[in-house]
Amino acid sequence: MEIFLPTLHTFENNNIFTGSCGLLRFRIAPTVVMATPKEVDLAASSIHAELWHGELCYELNKALTVPETFPIYLSSAYIFDSIDPIDKICDEGAPGYAYFRLGNPNADATSQILAAGDGAEKGLVFSSGMAAITTSILATVKPGDHIVASPIIYGEAFYYLKYELKRWGVETTFIDFNTQDVADYIRPNTKLVYGETIANPLMSVPDIQHLADVAHANGAKLFIDNTFATSIIAKPIKYGADLVIYSATKYLGGHDDLVGGAVVGSEEIIKSLSFYLGLYGANLGATESWLLARSLRTLPLRVKKMAENGLALAKFFESHPKVEKVYYPGLESSPSKALADKQFEGNGYGGMLCVNFKGGQKEIDKLISNLQLVRFVPTLAGVGTTLTYPPRASHRDLNPDELAAIGITMGQIRLSSGLEDTDDLLNDFDQALAKM
Repeated sequence: MEIFLPTLHTFENNNIFTGSCGLLRFRIAPTVVMATPKEVDLAASSIHAELWHGELCYELNKALTVPETFPIYLSSAYIFDSIDPIDKICDEGAPGYAYFRLGNPNADATSQILAAGDGAEKGLVFSSGMAAITTSILATVKPGDHIVASPIIYGEAFYYLKYELKRWGVETTFIDFNTQDVADYIRPNTKLVYGETIANPLMSVPDIQHLADVAHANGAKLFIDNTFATSIIAKPIKYGADLVIYSATKYLGGHDDLVGGAVVGSEEIIKSLSFYLGLYGANLGATESWLLARSLRTLPLRVKKMAENGLALAKFFESHPKVEKVYYPGLESSPSKALADKQFEGNGYGGMLCVNFKGGQKEIDKLISNLQLVRFVPTLAGVGTTLTYPPRASHRDLNPDELAAIGITMGQIRLSSGLEDTDDLLNDFDQALAKM
């Protein structure tokens, strides 16, 4: 798969510079009050807009070169020279922009890249992964509707489905997609089936095709959070998912320097969601969109290396006497291995794993203090290997009974493998465990 950024196409003629980037068409030419170019006073230049073939164009100032990196468009609003263009853009979906919250070039360019990577028609980017989740669900259900979901999902997504939606008259039934058949829990008012490609934090893999078939046969949609896998590991669209959701803060961003979310899907569903994106003000900023697009250039390289390190770490822990259990879909002992082999793209099994140690929080504290290379960080998928503690981080909103029900223990860590040399990682954990 190739990840690429849109390019600018330009020419210069008589101080006129024209170009395009995605939906944006622009014209760059100083509008001056002087008679000749030698008499141009830039301070007297004006900026105005004109329409070319139904597309918004801009007169800014002269440019001599084209940037190799896609520019950042920080404008919160766009200029019109008449009422007709804004009607066409806002009401008819014509190419162009009106107001930042309703769309901007950086967000659109990044969305196109993400959609192409997943094999989807369209995409949207959001201010966070939770913004992507909540906005997508709110756009899909109404009071009186029903959702079937896996309980083994991101902790705040679980909380939102179980408690917040109940306040608005939407009920969620939680089932284990690997041991219970979703078909047995569908109701006439079921509108959504929700799960994760690689579940957080126990790394189980559902049968996406089966979930999609059951959902569609009953007039419901299937949403799959693909954050742990990314499109490099798995493409849920291929198996019938209606919407694929991402926390772009994680692998897609990949450098611990942005917070964002994303969804990809059919043109129809994305068009519906785009209205709510603007309504709720959940759009991703221009700078964050630019950072995300930058990071996507290296996504395949990063994910493949992290998957290599993830498998090596999983095998290391599986054979260690101080470890009770390892959750990783690439292990032969994993009950998810067959489904992973069937649905994954052949680029490994991801960089995420979960490890249960013999002991509780005190043992985990000892491990954290003994590690020299790996650090305790309550996030994942950065360039460095990190660990987190689900009971007090990703799933801290769950009560003890809820934690126990889904298999989260007080002696459990979740690891996110990075880009380090594999031997360095193994040696660090080896020396840390030897001191426990």
